[in-house]
Amino acid sequence: MGVSADTVRAGRPPGGHSRYVGRVGGLAFALGIGAAMLTGTAVASAETSEPSSSSAESSAGPSATERESSKPTVESRSESDADADAESDASEDSDDADAPDESTEGAGDDVDDRASRNTTQPTEVEEPATGTSRAQAEAEEPSFFERIFDNKTPTISHNPADDTVIEGRVIGNLHPEDPDSTQLTYTATRPASGTVTIESDGTFTYTPGATYTGQDRFRVTVSDARSGFHIHGAAGLLNLFTFGLLGSSGHRSTQDVFIGSQRATVVSGLNSPVDFRFLPDGRILVAEKAGAIRVVEDGVLRTDPLITIAVRTESERGIGGLAVDPDFEDNGRIYVAYIAAETTRNTLSRFVVDGNTASFDAQLVESTLTAAPNHHGGALAFGPDGKLYWGVGDNASGSNAQNLANIHGKILRLNTDGTVPTDNPVLDGERTGIYAYGLRNPFRMTFTPTGELLVADVGAAAFEEVNNVVSGGNYGWPSSEGVCTSNCGGKIDPIYSYPRAGGAAITSVAVHRGKVFIADTVKGWITVLTCTPGYTSCGEATTFDPDAGATVVLAEGPDGALYQLIYQPGSLVRIELADAAPEQV
Repeated sequence: MGVSADTVRAGRPPGGHSRYVGRVGGLAFALGIGAAMLTGTAVASAETSEPSSSSAESSAGPSATERESSKPTVESRSESDADADAESDASEDSDDADAPDESTEGAGDDVDDRASRNTTQPTEVEEPATGTSRAQAEAEEPSFFERIFDNKTPTISHNPADDTVIEGRVIGNLHPEDPDSTQLTYTATRPASGTVTIESDGTFTYTPGATYTGQDRFRVTVSDARSGFHIHGAAGLLNLFTFGLLGSSGHRSTQDVFIGSQRATVVSGLNSPVDFRFLPDGRILVAEKAGAIRVVEDGVLRTDPLITIAVRTESERGIGGLAVDPDFEDNGRIYVAYIAAETTRNTLSRFVVDGNTASFDAQLVESTLTAAPNHHGGALAFGPDGKLYWGVGDNASGSNAQNLANIHGKILRLNTDGTVPTDNPVLDGERTGIYAYGLRNPFRMTFTPTGELLVADVGAAAFEEVNNVVSGGNYGWPSSEGVCTSNCGGKIDPIYSYPRAGGAAITSVAVHRGKVFIADTVKGWITVLTCTPGYTSCGEATTFDPDAGATVVLAEGPDGALYQLIYQPGSLVRIELADAAPEQV
């Protein structure tokens, strides 16, 4: 039997990350964010009023068999609908509060089959979901006044480390806590690569689908709105009498549940971070767009920056990239790409770190052109050859990418003092710092374990690209974007591309556990690619995290975990994949 359309619903932020557009500001403008608002996935609900379960699945809806079963099925609603539901908390919750207990409708009409009813009488939850003994529960039971007028908001707490795998399915526990309510309702968004059922006691079963690659996520909201008339303190009372205009109903709390991976915020409170690097002693350097290089030590963001560089900050101007010298322990050198405030030009400089401060050492490269508001790339990385690679955008002029007389739309390869390596390619009869050309906005790069250079190049109107960059290579911009379709002589196609489809910006590429991870700061996802030996082509794209945020860097840390730098809200996140993922079923 399906879940009634009247079942308590929970809101969720809009799908994708178009919600970040206003805050990303200049970066988003330069990367070409579209204005499309993406729709999200549907949700499912269940209540603790009877020993049934809710289920959420990645398919379009419930099967006929599921509709005939005694378990609630998927309630197909978009995330935008869920947002509307959340915003109408007061009207819905006040209706629930004024009405008699509707627990007999806990497994009522399916939204697709309203003729089907479940008449099973509800079973009260006699023991608190936390596992507290009856004696303890009675001793700690709230007073009548507290239960009615100062009711506590229910909470859930899931720890992926506690999950177990049984016959390929992940069994976990949401650990619901609510000392003064007897009926809880769970609402879950559909996982991207499987299905989930939630039992009345907060335990859940995740079943991986055919597209499961070892990780997935879903969002669960717990509500006590159907637990009889009650108010959550002054804020709840205000919310009730203003029909949701003021205060908060207090009936709900929400948590993201991660399957196959654990996420932990390393540091938050960063101001528009754009790049980060690990130091040999365990500290982490984080570059902020406005010019500060911050230090994270033992999980704490130091108040004083390592150094603040004078930069232009309009639109995409500012710091673009950061690199640490392979011999840092001996020379203390770091390298920063930025738009200098004094000259308004793309600049690459070297600095020397001493303790928790740094000082300017040398300017290695400066563009001959005034920096446009956007398209500056900024990718910096040291190769296995010890050379420094710098990705420079086309400076908002596509013709620069094919003009070998300037550095824009290129990948540069340099010695650590800024001079040209003797084995750089000869292009147009001259050996310069240019290693490859024909790129639009090479935002991030990484070297594979076997030495290939992968570059994430932000597209214009058609495609986002991952390129395997080789010495002397021409990657086609501006005459081609994505796979070349005409006049393709001498041009190298990307090893992977995807359509922009209303707005996109590929801002990360990293190799982790033999797979290529990419992120799009506009679409808001992290995707995993499977590539051929030598990274000559990539495919089998699977979504790792559909709601990852405005990612600007993905990188593997010295501890083997994957790290994600989020532009807004500024934070660094550690992602650890499970060692043994469930088998597909």
